[in-house]
Amino acid sequence: MVRGEGFAAALDRAWDRAVERREARRAERVDPVGRASILNVLGFPAVARLGGVPLQLRHRLAFESSLRPAALLAPGDGGWRLDRWEASSHRAHSWEAPGTAAPAMEDAAFEDALGRALAETGARAIHFEGLAGVPPRSGLRVATGVERLIVTVHDFTPYCPRPHLWEAPAARFCGFSRDEARCHACLSADFAVARGFERGWRAAMAELLAAADAVVFPSSYLASAWKELLPRLDSARQHVIEPGAVAADPVDPRPARPVRHVALVGAATAAKGAGLLPEIVRATEGLRFTVLGGGDAGLLRDLRRLPNTRVRGYYRAGSLPEHLQTRDVDIALLLSLVPESYGLTLDECWQAGVCVVAFDHGAVAERIRRSGGGLLVPLDRGAKGVAETLRALHDGTRALPAIPARAGLTTPAQAARTHVELYRRLGLLD
Repeated sequence: MVRGEGFAAALDRAWDRAVERREARRAERVDPVGRASILNVLGFPAVARLGGVPLQLRHRLAFESSLRPAALLAPGDGGWRLDRWEASSHRAHSWEAPGTAAPAMEDAAFEDALGRALAETGARAIHFEGLAGVPPRSGLRVATGVERLIVTVHDFTPYCPRPHLWEAPAARFCGFSRDEARCHACLSADFAVARGFERGWRAAMAELLAAADAVVFPSSYLASAWKELLPRLDSARQHVIEPGAVAADPVDPRPARPVRHVALVGAATAAKGAGLLPEIVRATEGLRFTVLGGGDAGLLRDLRRLPNTRVRGYYRAGSLPEHLQTRDVDIALLLSLVPESYGLTLDECWQAGVCVVAFDHGAVAERIRRSGGGLLVPLDRGAKGVAETLRALHDGTRALPAIPARAGLTTPAQAARTHVELYRRLGLLD
């Protein structure tokens, strides 16, 4: 890891782990934790270092707990952890339980954890904060015992247990494949699943979504994508609530100048387009590159060997704007080869006053079209199209678009208030 990401990245990883342990000790451990009308459930650990959904949820609940008692059930070390926040009070209870790394239709330990958390909090509703790690039949079975069910769909988990849709071993976006043999070969690369599992998974997830009183999407793009994938889903129960990112320190306007410093940001994996960087570097002269983000150690070691390229690797959750500013980055590359469902990294680039170049698909493209702050490259143009855009920015024949005003960006506080309004409309809060 150190050879791939560097010593500073290793220190940041260690720091985030230490913060997790400190946070775990800080909570008052009691049983029961207290009452809450809604039980929020995450199917994987709610730790900031995982970024994305856990980071967005942590920020949102920090604000939401000032408006209502907030209870969160999520996997912990070797079991489950139930947290409850209300204003400045934080109580927690954890217990050991068996876990599974494979996708499953049902899981007795999962059902037991939900039942235990519902009994301790007296919650009248379950809110699945994403369906990754949620066995659909178990989720539906437990949800039949509560008044309301809310499901946030953060990705394509209800379509495939590999929610990024990066096909193995072909190493490409699957394009929402419905070919059972192809889907089975992909899933079998990671999990021992029987033939027909994918079909059963989609049917069970569709049943769970159909049972929800509200289905929340983080972007209009994802809502539209699911309208095509599952057209019978009740549109009256669908809501788009952008999660937003915590505001960074204000930045001074950047002076007008040609692009000189480019950063590849986010996870450095093949699915996120990091494998395109060697061709981009070779096709652009006069530019220097920085890789900001952890990922595939072998790929990062290869990127470290590129000319005019530095690899910073993993960075602490929420610190990307600071890294972009201190390194005086002119433009960021968001080169995901699979469609993003929201794009938290895009918010962080904008907060740093940094424009982006991204492929023209998914929520990132949708948000750039709506707000500006980026240049879009057709996906089929690949690395060549990105390199052409960078050369035009470098030689001054193309100008950087304006960054969206901070006042127009969604914040976790706004997301929290919108969720509370939804809970009120569902009769769960006074």
